[in-house]
Amino acid sequence: TRPPVPDWRRNEVSQPWTNLYRPSKREDFVGNEAAVDAVEKWLKSWKSNKPPKKRAIFLYGPPGIGKTSIAQVLANEHDFDLIEINASDARNKNSLEEVLGKAIKQNVTLFGQRRLILLDEMDGLSGTNDRGGISFIAQAIDDSVSPMILVANTVKENMESKFSSILRKVTSIEFKPLTFQKVYKRLEKIAKEEGVTVHPDVLDMIAVKTEGDMRSAIVDLETVSSGKTVVEPGDGDILSKRDRQDLTPNILNKIFSATSLWEARQTIRQSMISYDDLYDWIYENLPTVIDDPAERAQALEILAKADIYQTRARTFDYRLLKYMFDLMTGGVAFSKEKSEGTGYKGQLNSVLRSVGLPPSKLGTQETQEGIVVKPNGWLGKDVWGNLNNALRGIGAKWVYGKNVWILPYYKEPQTKWRFISTYHSRRRMNSVTGQIAYNCHTSTDKVRNDILPLLSYMIRNNENMYNETEAWMTKLPDKKLDHLRFMSFNKSPSDFENIENYA
Repeated sequence: TRPPVPDWRRNEVSQPWTNLYRPSKREDFVGNEAAVDAVEKWLKSWKSNKPPKKRAIFLYGPPGIGKTSIAQVLANEHDFDLIEINASDARNKNSLEEVLGKAIKQNVTLFGQRRLILLDEMDGLSGTNDRGGISFIAQAIDDSVSPMILVANTVKENMESKFSSILRKVTSIEFKPLTFQKVYKRLEKIAKEEGVTVHPDVLDMIAVKTEGDMRSAIVDLETVSSGKTVVEPGDGDILSKRDRQDLTPNILNKIFSATSLWEARQTIRQSMISYDDLYDWIYENLPTVIDDPAERAQALEILAKADIYQTRARTFDYRLLKYMFDLMTGGVAFSKEKSEGTGYKGQLNSVLRSVGLPPSKLGTQETQEGIVVKPNGWLGKDVWGNLNNALRGIGAKWVYGKNVWILPYYKEPQTKWRFISTYHSRRRMNSVTGQIAYNCHTSTDKVRNDILPLLSYMIRNNENMYNETEAWMTKLPDKKLDHLRFMSFNKSPSDFENIENYA
């Protein structure tokens, strides 16, 4: 028979196990000891006469590992009045200002209790509906007289672009997935307290399948234990394989190392990013992973076909997307046979040669995050600047404080950044094109293809022509025409010898 329910739980038996076994004190937390200590140390400093320089901390990591719970528990243990705000509910600037505006201006309650602001689910801020939300939070950090804890179910790959305005003002603390051992022991303890005998194989399966997500592990344990006193190995079959979202570098590893089409294709559902973005990641990193020239050409040809299916799917029939998924995952994976995947080393050596540095000037080390590049001495301001620009061009970032560059094994797609970097020049081009088309009573395509190349060459070599053209284009904002002086149309002076080409 099932053992009696403990007295302390008689009034709580109807609650989900995730609520019953939610940490209620500091000692209840499992794993991430260093991160928990860092949060507690930061919180204690607000009680002293020397509060930290940064008024907010940013807790990030995958879901289900205790980020929100640690903020709630420590606030209670250190006597803070906790104000919880869900960022995904108050998403834009106006909504956030309404709920957060007053909180940041009051550091104590009427009874003298110190306030703590918890802004949860920061990862819910994205898209056009949230316009101004992140910038308002960044400003709120500067204006707040109370400590702020920001929590996000996110990972490093998403943070740089999404939370760039916030990261400069906070102390970031990473929470990592829990180890198999910690999840297993916690599940074993819960099963014992619930009076359920669970076969070790089932506990093994749950601990492996949930990949460090304690909350999901407890949910799965409750599912297999429902209505039972003994859980046999076969009872775990009711738990389907969860398509857990994974980091993009891990997804790329799975794609490039897949041994079957099914294995490669599963990554579409497991990816934290859309299939469009995943395609860009594959395209950007394919040359470094598939370093054999013949295999690389084959893989790029397959990606080109996948792109064709994507375009046709949007225009004609979305059912064609399945062919895109097969090609961009399995097709690319099967192209890799001889390649060793060391293209990033070749990129790094090319960068060093381009700035004239011998390899002995830098030390390199392979880590989990990527290749760590560390100067072996003072390089000089000019050399460091040139090297920094060159390394940034292949995706590396300088880590202040550690004084090293980190070159990720997989870098973000550069297409978006190239598009952004040329935004202003393209906007000026469109302004000039539109005004000339208006004055000449012609189309913008005609101006762009036939008139601008000649006009650019003329005003670059004749100052009077520039002044006359600027006066003629009276409606053009100041200095917009000056941009034409420096534009390249891939034409030489001989291309302008026959003016009939521009008639």
